[in-house]
Amino acid sequence: MLIRQVLTLDSAVPADLRIDDGAIVELGASLPRRAGEEVLEAGGALAIPGLWDQHVHTGQLAQAHARLDTTGAGSVGVILERVRAELAARRESATDPGAALIGFGHRLVDFAIPPTVPALDEATGAVPTVLIGGDAHHAWLNSAALRALGLPPRDGIVAEEDWFALAPRLPELPGVAESVATGAAMLQRQALQRGVVGLVDMEWGRPWETWPHRSPRMRIRTAVYPEELAAAPGPAGTVLDPSGLVTMGPLKVIVDGALGSHSAYTREAYTDGHGYAGHGVLSVGPEALREALAEAERRGLTAAVHAIGDAAAQVALAAIAEVGIAARIEHAQMLTDDDIDAMAALGVAASVQPAHLLDDRDATEAIWPGHGTQAFRLRDLREAGVELALGSDAPVAPLDPWLAMAAAVHRSADERPAWHPSQQLQPREALAASTDGVGTLAVGGRADIALLEEEDDLFADVPVGAGGLMVEPAAREAAARLRAVDPLATVVAGRLESQR
Repeated sequence: MLIRQVLTLDSAVPADLRIDDGAIVELGASLPRRAGEEVLEAGGALAIPGLWDQHVHTGQLAQAHARLDTTGAGSVGVILERVRAELAARRESATDPGAALIGFGHRLVDFAIPPTVPALDEATGAVPTVLIGGDAHHAWLNSAALRALGLPPRDGIVAEEDWFALAPRLPELPGVAESVATGAAMLQRQALQRGVVGLVDMEWGRPWETWPHRSPRMRIRTAVYPEELAAAPGPAGTVLDPSGLVTMGPLKVIVDGALGSHSAYTREAYTDGHGYAGHGVLSVGPEALREALAEAERRGLTAAVHAIGDAAAQVALAAIAEVGIAARIEHAQMLTDDDIDAMAALGVAASVQPAHLLDDRDATEAIWPGHGTQAFRLRDLREAGVELALGSDAPVAPLDPWLAMAAAVHRSADERPAWHPSQQLQPREALAASTDGVGTLAVGGRADIALLEEEDDLFADVPVGAGGLMVEPAAREAAARLRAVDPLATVVAGRLESQR
């Protein structure tokens, strides 16, 4: 393929870019077309390295198009109203009455009264129903769903390890497998339209077995959890499909829970204002974590350790240091200075989802008063020399790197100024954390490219004012420009996979 007349981040002079066998082989002015060579006329578009989402749950995301949205429901009663309305709409549209109802989006931290199985049974009857929390750390099932999945009766939710073991089994419920198959194709198409060329799939189960049968159009790096480690191929980077797009990724270990489910593991106790008080949940203890990491290291895998609370980060970093495995902290949401210093010394990367700060801003200040300075310390991590890798945690947040970059730059989703603006990133820094380590397009590099409408100030530095902080209106405008990006085309391994 020959892409004519592109601008790059390092040059304002248009040039042509030649691709052969999935790699960039030539970059220069007025390159002659070779016989049979496909030509893409870019017309002065900006060519950037293709974007990556470093943390996605594709099985859950593939179901999103068919799910009931419970986002923003502030009580059990509101959710039950939505469930009843959905079931009524299904009856009117002659939808299969036996198909399972799957919902997603609510947060336990918003509820004054906990959800119960009897309450959901009253609203749903015999329709298997699973309502998944917006942080993906718990689900509220009715009795029909519990029976269908072979679980004993219970009164409350299914959470943490019990839910993680159950999540891959949702396709056993009526109609779910069909929606997953449709959704997998949709998520690839939508991601490619956003300039995404690759993602790290943190789905439970065995995604390395699933992806080769999904006609992959983008690069997929599949994770494995400790319970499936013995069955996983290795080492990291092992090619898993004929296209070469699907490769083996890291061992994923979930050390603690999440803010929205009262389970982030912290050094100091916190409260949600609705009766919860505690330190959260340590899902995997130090000894079990060390054993899992050591086995992964023996198999040639890297590690991705989920740690949202600062106490969880402390446990994770101690185990990583003892084992000596190449690793990163997933989320790295609450960190002390000592944690950041340890990450820098150990070479541990921070896989962060900046869009979460937009949702967690108020809750963090409410339940951890005085500790908001520990949250999403992007600037401190970068200045300490810690590698940043941005992602979404989709479907918890949208699979949209432009939203992630905008959140990293401005740190606000409304009219309020940036939340702890000392932690903002410049647009070019946010981009560098979104390309899987590729700094610029160069001869010899992979032909994974996103083409954008040329805009002089899209990645320009935001002016800095008094105190070394970004000028607030300028940061807001920079974030708005990033959110508005609509890529012209996406090329993966030298193939044009998306174009508008």
